[in-house]
This record gives sequence, C-alpha cells and structure tokens, in this order.
Amino acid sequence: MQSITKSISRCFLLSISLFTAIFLFISCDPYDERVGGFPPEGEIWAEIENLEYTFPEPTGTIPSLLNTYSVSVKSLSIYRSTNANSLRTGNFRVLLTRFDFDNTTPRNLDNTNVRLEFSQGNLTYIGTESDIQFEVLSIENDVIKANFSGTFKNRDNSNQQIRVRNGALHIRAIRE
Repeated sequence: MQSITKSISRCFLLSISLFTAIFLFISCDPYDERVGGFPPEGEIWAEIENLEYTFPEPTGTIPSLLNTYSVSVKSLSIYRSTNANSLRTGNFRVLLTRFDFDNTTPRNLDNTNVRLEFSQGNLTYIGTESDIQFEVLSIENDVIKANFSGTFKNRDNSNQQIRVRNGALHIRAIRE
C-alpha cells in the first residue's frame, strides 16, 4: 500500500511539473522581439517605472501626421499612443528640433534640442536636457532608429518624476 501511495505521489508531482513547464512554454510569445531585439518599424518601446509599454504605429491616414519631418525648420515630431485595449495605456511624443535628418547618424544629439513626453490621462511627464539621453543609431531611407532613457518630470509638479529606461524607436518619417 505504501508503495502505491509513493508511486501516486511521484506521478502527481511529475504531472504538476510537466503542466507547469508546458504552461510556461506556451505562455511565452514567440514573436516578442523585446528580448534582445528592436521594435518593428512604426513602433516605440519603453520601460516606464519598470513597466513595459508598446506604442504601435497607428492605422489609417493619421500616420503621415504623426511622423513628420519639417525640412524648412529641421524638426522631427513623432507621436504614438498605446492601443485602446492595451493593459497599460498612454501616449509618447518625441520632438527633435534643429535636427538635420540627412546628416545625423550615429551620434548623441544636443539634448537642448530633444524633448520627450509621456502622458496618461491628464498627467504629462517631460524629459529634456541633462535629464535624458537620446542616441540616433541609424537613419536609412527616412527610417530613424534611436535609443533613449532618462528622468521625466511632471509638467505641473517637477517634484513628481518617472524613470524611463530601455526606450527604442523605429519610425519612418514623412517629409513636408
């Protein structure tokens, strides 16, 4: 009888272990490019206060308005929102002024010309100057890849801050 009980216990433990391993394997997204990768074209990724956010490329006619490079004033403006059904929601904006799209790779930009914003509801956090790092990795065929991180301050109360890490963008700009 004791032998049968031990066999059942071992079988039960083996079943639980096997179930756990299968669950962990199938719950991982095989297409999750965050692990050692870079966002697909059109997206911005960032870790904000230790939570991962994806700001995907919008659909429809809006993208041309949200990826604008103004040649006359040398300014790049990028705006993204999380999907409405996302677990975490928010908006992200990148504004690069005095930015020569045709002569900028790779290098760190003068941060006085970089403004990064994250907003949720009526809260907006802004990263500028010495509080942020923004590095252009490449620009090819009007597609910019860049990394960023830093401390963003609440627009209405600079004592409230958030930390943004592992930020990356991969955006095709539309020239105007």
